[in-house]
Amino acid sequence: MSVRRAPALAVESGRVEFNSGGGGCMLYLLGDSGAKYLYVHLNNDLTMKNDNRGKCVAGVAFAKGLRSGQQVEVGQHIGYVGDSGDADGIEPHLHFERHPGGGAATNPFRFLNRLPRLIYAAPAGSQVSLALRATVVSTVLPDKLRIRVQTARPYPNGARVDHNGRGATVSVPETATFEMRNGFLAVPNLALLRKGDPVVVWTELAVSTMNSQLGRGLVAERVQLLPPPTPAKKS
Repeated sequence: MSVRRAPALAVESGRVEFNSGGGGCMLYLLGDSGAKYLYVHLNNDLTMKNDNRGKCVAGVAFAKGLRSGQQVEVGQHIGYVGDSGDADGIEPHLHFERHPGGGAATNPFRFLNRLPRLIYAAPAGSQVSLALRATVVSTVLPDKLRIRVQTARPYPNGARVDHNGRGATVSVPETATFEMRNGFLAVPNLALLRKGDPVVVWTELAVSTMNSQLGRGLVAERVQLLPPPTPAKKS
């Protein structure tokens, strides 16, 4: 399950083929390993509602600028999640299949869990700023903050992604806004943070790349120290 027009990414380097049929807008990824991957029910809507006004073309169902027969790299944006074909009117989702060696479909769960986890997803080249709700792991003075991410939301138009303590390192330059519980500091001081402190980190607006989606090279624009969580009442 996903949200309408969420980016679908290539799980392996290979060649893409556009297709359509009962499953609506579909894409086949012919992996370099010989495996075949099916991406089914891709988007056919021109708005964020189920309008069915779009076609199975690049920019609607498939990534903008992508061509059938094109070679792609692992992690590359190749399609948009939707509910086309016989999934029309159902909540947007990606019907995904993996066929090792081009044979019968197998359960892809273990395969997908071995792939690197993205901290967020956005089309390559788009301008993105992140809001990361996290807890502090440690600091490397003067400007490195290590965190465990609970949620990540790309702005301006991204969907929130839930994480279970995904690790990331963020650079905090002197120009970043640093908000303690009792007010703002003129200059960031990471020494004031303690392990386990809840924070929200807003990153600088930057071009989305595979490295940034993997949580690498992030630069903070603002760091806010949140109030500690309220202890649960004993019954």
